[in-house]
Amino acid sequence: MFFFLMVLIVALFQFRVYVCMVAGAYVEDALAVSNLASALIDVEEYGRSHSVRIGDTQNAFRVYRDALYDNLALDEEGYSAKEDLLAGQVELREYIVYNVSDQEIQISVYDGEGNCLRQERERPGEVRTPDGVAVEHTTVYSRVGFRIRGLMGRTMEAEKEKSVDIVRCENEERE
Repeated sequence: MFFFLMVLIVALFQFRVYVCMVAGAYVEDALAVSNLASALIDVEEYGRSHSVRIGDTQNAFRVYRDALYDNLALDEEGYSAKEDLLAGQVELREYIVYNVSDQEIQISVYDGEGNCLRQERERPGEVRTPDGVAVEHTTVYSRVGFRIRGLMGRTMEAEKEKSVDIVRCENEERE
């Protein structure tokens, strides 16, 4: 009986670890897709100079937030319909756009409410996103916090961050 009880406890623990891994992958995928959805490049600028830039970073944040809410099935307050994966409110913590040109990198930092906290300029080659990715091309970074259910009804705080870069396709072959 004791052996059966130990096997049951280990199985329950492994199941919870698996659910945590699935929740992390679910949120990370949603972040990547939402970041890509918000990568609204300035097509006029691209047509003139072939420079890939996000012109309206405030609008890009709104698109990101809407896409994230859709991708994670969140209601207006940020609670997920998939309560077996995400317990409690999902919190948008940070959203950053790195617009890269030859001479500089323009950085626009937003909080979870969409307020622009700061805008700064840096030299190329010296900038990294908070998750450690070197910024070589126009990049979107975001970070969210969420809670997942642990053992015996407890919840654990988790955080995911993701960077995606937008690169011009330089395939010159034409048919």
